[in-house]
Amino acid sequence: MSHTAVKKIFIKNLTEGYEGEAAFLVLSHSQGRTNRGGVYLNLELGDATGRISAKVWEEALTLANKLVEGTVALVRGYVDSYRGAFQFIVREAWPLAPEQINWADYLRASPRAASEMKAELWLLIDSLSDPDFHRLAVAALKDPEVVKKFYLMPAAKSLHHAYLHGLLEHSLSVGRLAAKVAEHYGKELNRDLLVAGAILHDLGKIWEFTPLPRVDYSTQGRLKGHLVMGAEFLGSLAKNWSDFPAEKLELMEHLILSHHGEPAFGAPVRPHLLEAVVLHHLDNIDAKLAAIVTLLDDGVDAEGWSAYHRLFGGYFRRTIDFSSSFDGSRSEDDIEEAESPTQLEERLLF
Repeated sequence: MSHTAVKKIFIKNLTEGYEGEAAFLVLSHSQGRTNRGGVYLNLELGDATGRISAKVWEEALTLANKLVEGTVALVRGYVDSYRGAFQFIVREAWPLAPEQINWADYLRASPRAASEMKAELWLLIDSLSDPDFHRLAVAALKDPEVVKKFYLMPAAKSLHHAYLHGLLEHSLSVGRLAAKVAEHYGKELNRDLLVAGAILHDLGKIWEFTPLPRVDYSTQGRLKGHLVMGAEFLGSLAKNWSDFPAEKLELMEHLILSHHGEPAFGAPVRPHLLEAVVLHHLDNIDAKLAAIVTLLDDGVDAEGWSAYHRLFGGYFRRTIDFSSSFDGSRSEDDIEEAESPTQLEERLLF
């Protein structure tokens, strides 16, 4: 039976008594035994809006081959309630082909449009005035495998930017921060080295993680890690040009290899360049801020506090927005007559 990838309903819109079909990502799959010895399936189905438990009571063994973990399947059945929670009772299922799947329907995605972020990233690349760093960045992001994975993948398995287009969002964010810091410190920093390094610092993650939808560490990722793989990839690109300066490649590789800061956090070497120190801290700031924002977006209690975050070891609360209660005006009593420079100097000295 042929089906299109039209998604008829999202999990957040399911109601008790709904009967029909919808496409979901199979997140987990296990078999159980009924009291009479029959086989049934326990499933967890998901999409970009949430998750729902599901059961297959009839033809469980037949449908088990169609509802493998990581598969997107069109399921037909109905929604009922069990112990106060909805569950989907699956009667039929059809796996969808890869070309029928729009991953944005099934996985959480960046709040920003990928096309917008991609355009901003290329503007940042075009701002690189150093011809060698510019061609290295262009070649890296136009590599066919990179094009296929970089703009779609998450930046991490769970901690930060762990959603579709997260790697693009994080790389762009760190790149923009690098440009601002370079402007602030001027000649103290090599602007193009820092910005190019910021854009490319996590490129190795496209090999560190397994393909969508199950983002996990690949064998290669566990054995080497994305810092080493990213540096190796840039080195392989530079070998295509006989005139690429060896020192510039070494500097770029150092930024990639040291951006985690410490061996305890996976860095083969500590930062030994000003640009490497800056990149390490900007990467850390962006990753942690994004992780906390996601935690807050996932829900807060009545007092505005997030759930407990194991890695941060605490709870978080958004700062109250005071702008709505302050119109920017000041009363005459609040305004003191400004001192002249002479009056100020006399008061400080005497």
